[in-house]
Amino acid sequence: MSIQLALDGHSFSVRFPSGDLPEPVTAEVLTPRTLLVPADALDPERAADLLAAAGLAPLAGECTVCSEPQEGVAAVMAVPEEALRQIAERSGKPVRFTTPLLHRPTKTDATVWLLHTAGLLFIKVYRSDVLRFAEVIPAPAEADIQYLLDRLAGEFPPKEFALHIDAEEPRKLRKIAGNVFKEVVCG
Repeated sequence: MSIQLALDGHSFSVRFPSGDLPEPVTAEVLTPRTLLVPADALDPERAADLLAAAGLAPLAGECTVCSEPQEGVAAVMAVPEEALRQIAERSGKPVRFTTPLLHRPTKTDATVWLLHTAGLLFIKVYRSDVLRFAEVIPAPAEADIQYLLDRLAGEFPPKEFALHIDAEEPRKLRKIAGNVFKEVVCG
């Protein structure tokens, strides 16, 4: 069972599924203050320092949480302390944290993976099955998404990469992407 925690830096919403929460409880954190780090370099006591070094310092009233390592990386995320209190109060059980940035698409040879949700664009780029880029960027409007796609195309040649779209509205994102990428996969 999972809980979704959507953040935009100023407010947050915690969406709880109905009924009892079985163990383990997993909270998916949706925030631009998310950073992937090598699992062997992760020290939860210094997680805030890692975010700050990346220019993603937690805001006042936020603290850091870490995901469990997956495929050699872990995520560090800034979360409002009030949201953590609500989750602990509601679940009454240990909570694990995750982020869409930990998702690994099925195709990773030359892929730009995008997920647009909660006004955020989660981006991962793979080449030769190696993660080359991972970022969460606020993108509340279509113009923001178009700008970010143009920037991605400038760094990762669209004729060499497939675009894999996961989104609440994949057709809308596909329309924004246009015919830039040689291959576009939705879902």
